[in-house]
Amino acid sequence: MAGSSQQTYTIADFVEWHEKDMLELSPDFQRGDVWTPAARTFLIDTILKGLSIPQVYIRTRVDTKKKVSIREVVDGQQRLKAILDFASDKLRLSTKSNDFSGKKYSSLTDDEQEQFLSYQIATVQLINAKDEDVLEVFARLNSYSVKVTPPELRHAKYSEPIKWAVWNLAQAYRGFITDNHILTTRDVVRMKDNTLVAELMRALISGIQDGGEQKIDAFYRAKTKEDENYFESYREKFDEMIGHIKKVYEYDLSETTFFDAPNFLILFYVVSAKFGYLPENSQNEKAKAAPIESFKDIDDDKLIDALRKVAVAVENNEADGPHARFVINSKSSTQRLAQRLSRFQHLASLVN
Repeated sequence: MAGSSQQTYTIADFVEWHEKDMLELSPDFQRGDVWTPAARTFLIDTILKGLSIPQVYIRTRVDTKKKVSIREVVDGQQRLKAILDFASDKLRLSTKSNDFSGKKYSSLTDDEQEQFLSYQIATVQLINAKDEDVLEVFARLNSYSVKVTPPELRHAKYSEPIKWAVWNLAQAYRGFITDNHILTTRDVVRMKDNTLVAELMRALISGIQDGGEQKIDAFYRAKTKEDENYFESYREKFDEMIGHIKKVYEYDLSETTFFDAPNFLILFYVVSAKFGYLPENSQNEKAKAAPIESFKDIDDDKLIDALRKVAVAVENNEADGPHARFVINSKSSTQRLAQRLSRFQHLASLVN
């Protein structure tokens, strides 16, 4: 390979190259343009908010006849197509952009246009590289890349309202999740907050269920035909539940097991049952035994007192005390329906 260099170029640079036919977006080794309108909007929204996007790879070669450098896009074709389409007013942002919905480049303010054109894209240049060199770059990238997580795969795969309903809630409560250490910052970066939010939303829709990434995948598949209006009522309930947890339970329980992801889900079950928002899982005979009515309109102080006692037992690993049932089922297989149901039932037994 002749060489490579890492540089940053502004969007204005890419626009200029494109207008002067010095940028080749679709060389033979590139894939077709398969991005959905939602994905294109999401990218432009990210740029307009000044957030980072992945670097692009280009191969630079000299056209001796035209006496100019030609830049072939090796990786990042669809990103650059979306950027260039937006810059030329061919792309109108959809409702997937909360702040810029309906806007084209021409409808941005002067400051927003300048910010967009000045945005810097990290770029790796492969200088005079042969086709086999390019293929080697792809092989090495794949060999050393971090394995994609299931929520990242779902986010890439789906463009239906279910994806955005989950993603928007995860974004809205990211600070709450990380500040209370329900998930680590590293987990949130890898989009595991989307898995947590999907679990909580499933509870509001279908009650207490088995968990795990495969079940979340099935949930997404089952809800692909639902429109945005379907999820709106669940978002309102979700907001109300998290709002109540923040207002009433966060102060007393944020340093306990009930603000770790597996048992935060149980806390969410309980608070949802209190408000009458937790439905019966009619698809599973065991789940029908969930004592949901035990928590209906329960006094918050009474519930906090019970949760504190259980939290102490979990912290001290009291596997033979009065809360052994909860402690044991908090330590292993926390995603299984049986263990989730057992913890929920134990809390019900304490407040009756």
